Amino acid sequence: MKLIITFNLFFSLLFSIEELDNLINEALNGSIESVRIQFPIVEKKYPYDPNMLFLKGLIESDGEKAKNIFLNIYNNYPVSKYSDDAVMKVAEYYYASGLYVQSAEWLKKMPIYYSRSEHIDRAIKLFLNSLIVSGHRDTAIHYSKVFKRQFPNIDIEKKIAGLLNDDNKKYENNRKDVFINSEKKSQIEIKEDNGIEIKTKFNKYTLQTGAFSLKANAEDQKIKLILAGYKARVIEINRKNRILFGVRVGLFTEKLEAEKISEEIKNKLAIKSIVITNE
Repeated sequence: MKLIITFNLFFSLLFSIEELDNLINEALNGSIESVRIQFPIVEKKYPYDPNMLFLKGLIESDGEKAKNIFLNIYNNYPVSKYSDDAVMKVAEYYYASGLYVQSAEWLKKMPIYYSRSEHIDRAIKLFLNSLIVSGHRDTAIHYSKVFKRQFPNIDIEKKIAGLLNDDNKKYENNRKDVFINSEKKSQIEIKEDNGIEIKTKFNKYTLQTGAFSLKANAEDQKIKLILAGYKARVIEINRKNRILFGVRVGLFTEKLEAEKISEEIKNKLAIKSIVITNE
């Protein structure tokens, strides 16, 4: 009798895996709406199955909610069938959001815990690129050497060379854009006022994201901002005979532009900032 029950459970499990796999493949191939129609039934049948959770994440339209579902799979079912896929989904969410440091942290899990994953080639490329675009070129080169030993069948040298070359091109293009923009500004920087040439003040505003008594704390926040893609700096502020270390981001011509970046930083990093006028 026990043997019959065991066989029934085994075949039931096989059926659930096959059914969920088919729906997951449909979702991955773009048939999201079709899968959404079937999902309520599947969720009731397999409420605690990690594969069902992965399917739920695939059809979730809210990116933040989907990311949390995939994160839950990794935290609670790290050796399930789609745990490596879940890690990639979390990493891709951060990458697409421009949060390259967070993306790199998740992508790093792939060669450590899922070195045999079918996604390993892409994970390594995204990991190295996340480091490069966040300003950690030396760290990317270091890991490329580590990966070269760990994955001899993957052409790591070609990957890192291509990524570094792309980054160099972006840097040169940005320099050209800055030069062109500065040239345009210089042409309109002078204006007539009763026949007298007066220079207008550009970059009137900046953001202050914090003021710390310890410089190390200011540097920590500066690094966090830089890694997220913002031009941050630390300055000394003399306030009532007390030295504070302020963290400031960017230079802006318009206050509205500064307020927009302030809101962006708040949403991305949960750091509040104030708009101040440059002296």
